[in-house]
Amino acid sequence: MVIVIVVVALAVITLIALSTLRAIRRTAETAISANFAPGEPVRSDPVANYFGRAAKGGKQVRGNGALVLTDTRLWFRRAGSDDPLEIPLASITSVDIVRSHAGKSIGRPLISVSFDDDSAAWYVRDSAQWRDDILVRCPAASDK
Repeated sequence: MVIVIVVVALAVITLIALSTLRAIRRTAETAISANFAPGEPVRSDPVANYFGRAAKGGKQVRGNGALVLTDTRLWFRRAGSDDPLEIPLASITSVDIVRSHAGKSIGRPLISVSFDDDSAAWYVRDSAQWRDDILVRCPAASDK
């Protein structure tokens, strides 16, 4: 009986998580469409997991949202926020694959971007391809 209750509880939690991610994806896709012309994004991820900015330390809101790379900027807007993080590619000094950022880790590789004496990191699928696509557009940036 205990096993059945645990299985049902896990199923409910999974359904809620999937429903929440679908809602975040829809909102992010709408934000991408509203902020970028068709064909402008080189790469995008509507459910990128944001690990925050190093300069802000532990006192910041992290979460999923839309991450977009264009030929001139890296743009991120967290779900539930109206203020995007916009990083001009010209200000990026390095792009790395890291295991943790700002004291947080999920045991998967993160893409970390250093800029203006700060850094930000995200978990995205295919972080190595994100790194390569950013580096191609930032000739002054290094790959550590």
